[in-house]
Amino acid sequence: MKTCEVFLLLVFSASALSDGGGLLRSCKIKDIECLSKSTEQFLEKTCKGIPEADIRAIDPLVIPALEYTAPDIGGVSLHFKNINISGLKDQKISDFQMDKDKKSVVLKLNVDLNIVSDLDVKISGNSKTLSGTYKAKATTLATANYNYDLKNNDKGVRYFEVLPETITCSIVGKPEASLNDELVQALRKDEHIKEGIVKYEKKREDCKEKTICQIVQKAYETVIHNIRAAAKFLPAEDFFQDI
Repeated sequence: MKTCEVFLLLVFSASALSDGGGLLRSCKIKDIECLSKSTEQFLEKTCKGIPEADIRAIDPLVIPALEYTAPDIGGVSLHFKNINISGLKDQKISDFQMDKDKKSVVLKLNVDLNIVSDLDVKISGNSKTLSGTYKAKATTLATANYNYDLKNNDKGVRYFEVLPETITCSIVGKPEASLNDELVQALRKDEHIKEGIVKYEKKREDCKEKTICQIVQKAYETVIHNIRAAAKFLPAEDFFQDI
């Protein structure tokens, strides 16, 4: 084991610190109350990031860029830049299912999010780009599905290997989303987008939800990355007592 890995185990492993001082508390797989408390503990201690362990900051979480082509608004693509997301440190487990035979996990997380972003609206067939800001507030339910493997190190200690995930998103309740006034007026005046605006008005709420979920799904790539990173230096028993 490399010196850096030994250092991480000593510093971050729940078993190497005083009771309650680690990143996690070890739970039984079906003990949702314990898992919820462990999640809160992990998020509290890691939300600002731990670079030495490749755990990234999630509150605020900054996504440099994200492109979304709105299928219901013909000829328009949304280019988000410097997306700032707050609220992820307060996310709660809604459900957790682990199948030890299939080595699969379904993790559902509920969270209230605030999103602020720069936005470029690009119109196909026209070189024009309209720029402004985008803000959104929503309660979201993110579902991550992934498989895992268990591997022993040279000391016989078992560690999780978290395999690639699939993330889906749904909105709970009615989300809020808005553009700054100048961008709204520019969009309404543009001849190339009038038809798209009419389509948007008919499906306003659906469009809001799809746009927010695109951002949420991208954000949860980082959330799952942090679980994967922690699993590289925290023994499997630090996560679960009955693994």
